[in-house]
Amino acid sequence: MLTTLVVTASLLFTGAPAQSVATKPLTFRGMTLQIPKTWKVGKEDMWGIHVKTGGCGRRAVECRGFYLVGPEGISLGRHGNPYNPEEQYHPGNGLSACAPDKRYVEDFPGKLVTRALRPVGAGHQATYRVWRVGCTTQSAKRTGVSYQERIWHLPTSKILVFDRWSDSRLGAILKRATWN
Repeated sequence: MLTTLVVTASLLFTGAPAQSVATKPLTFRGMTLQIPKTWKVGKEDMWGIHVKTGGCGRRAVECRGFYLVGPEGISLGRHGNPYNPEEQYHPGNGLSACAPDKRYVEDFPGKLVTRALRPVGAGHQATYRVWRVGCTTQSAKRTGVSYQERIWHLPTSKILVFDRWSDSRLGAILKRATWN
């Protein structure tokens, strides 16, 4: 009865179920996120940190997750040029494998479907973009495979959050970020 009351009150006041997931802190460039304990945090490299939020599909380019990208990765955000919020984030040169199926390549550039500002903790606004990215064969034949690429860019903090798997929890986690 009490559990039902708590969940009902949570839905009434927040529009979301009560959160009972155990979390752990993840700090990157002064931003701290409370992420589920089940998520795996990779080692930081020149691109940033890969946070694995789910399984690793046999055909997927990488395990489900997102990247926290720092200044070096932002400076090489598109074919060796700095990231531009009006273009997809595309680190490296040449073709990129399609996130959900590495047999294909990204049909670059994707289609911009959302342009907004989103809060990332108190007092921080990110430039937020969502791109629909189709996947083609090497010879540019459409495959019907696509995914959404979500990007939160905090230029002053020099942080870019790059998500090709659209985990439904990530936006709320970023919104509750704390800063030091």
